Amino acid sequence: MSDGSGEIIIKGASVHLEFNGTIFIKDPNNPKKHDSPTRKITQIVVADQDGVEKFNSGDNPGGLKWKVTVFTK
Repeated sequence: MSDGSGEIIIKGASVHLEFNGTIFIKDPNNPKKHDSPTRKITQIVVADQDGVEKFNSGDNPGGLKWKVTVFTK
């Protein structure tokens, strides 16, 4: 659960996104996009439904430039 500190959480089975709307502001030109120009991604953690960590990028204070794609059916 996002606690307001800037996490973006994607949960599966059905699709559920959680993020702080006051930090990630809606793009007026594209309502599907939200942005925070003052923040950068510093770590990516992937865990399964039981909370078992499957991937952890580690802390990268300089920021990460990744594209994470989640597919659904």
